Amino acid sequence: MIRSSLAVAALLAASSLSAQEEIYSAEGSFVAGGDPSANRHVIPVEAGMSIEVIVYGDNIDTTVNATLPDGETLYNDDYEGLDAGFTRTMTSGGALEIVAAPLSSGTTGTYRVVVRTLPPPESIEVGDVVNGRLSDGGGMRYELSGQAGDRIVIDLKSYDFDAYLTLTEANGNELTDDDGGDEGYNSRLHYMFKGDETITITASSLGSDSGRFELSVSALSNDVAASISGRLTADSPRGYDGTRYERHEIEGEAGETLTIMLDSDEFDPVLYVSNPDGSNLIRDDDGGENNNSLAVVSLVEDGVYAIYVTSFSESQGAYTLTIYR
Repeated sequence: MIRSSLAVAALLAASSLSAQEEIYSAEGSFVAGGDPSANRHVIPVEAGMSIEVIVYGDNIDTTVNATLPDGETLYNDDYEGLDAGFTRTMTSGGALEIVAAPLSSGTTGTYRVVVRTLPPPESIEVGDVVNGRLSDGGGMRYELSGQAGDRIVIDLKSYDFDAYLTLTEANGNELTDDDGGDEGYNSRLHYMFKGDETITITASSLGSDSGRFELSVSALSNDVAASISGRLTADSPRGYDGTRYERHEIEGEAGETLTIMLDSDEFDPVLYVSNPDGSNLIRDDDGGENNNSLAVVSLVEDGVYAIYVTSFSESQGAYTLTIYR
């Protein structure tokens, strides 16, 4: 399934979020009608430095706008609970500018900006498996570079804690998963690179617990087995629970891995896949981008697998079903 020519540039690196050194700390106040520049902070940074920035609010939902030395701009709302922040490796040295603000205009109160350095990361190749250990409730941070169109699946597994995955795009946007893995409290994220970029993967626990974990990053095929355009309508059949659906079939072989994407601009799609005997294989609601569905399934037997297209709230409209193998 995985093509040898897949251009994921295997630059992965790890660092413990618990091993940090504070390089900047300052307090400030949000004042109704105040000058935003009063909440501007400038911190000198060096090229290659990995940092974590957090704006801690005193019972305030904070935001942060940042301008990096290379001109890149970032915005974040809820990095850690209601506190805004981000992690990034500096591509050039100079001044890091941070502007703190409350999420709701007019909110008043105090806040504190903290900037910490992270230790240098270790490299790993895509396709390898990382075995690590979380301690003191900290997390492990990884960086992965890829090219536009590359597709990957990230799995975080642990028998010791409830696994929690965070993927941070180059623009600061975050994707998270708690229990989307294949069993128990494991986590899984799927991602397609929107351009030549570096993303950050953070392996952590939902309850700040400690323990051993296994993290893997695998390439997914870009070979399209089928692409179907369809529509949920008032004439679509109803399932046993009254939900309208459209049914599609694909023949598979034991040992195959399929990636199934269900996209719609007109409703929130929900995807079901059943085994040849009719038993449920997988359900996915928002595994893809936005509210779309995406599922990666490993087939255990030869036969015809059924794919059911439904909507989250009985909505109707057009959809596209794409299957990669």
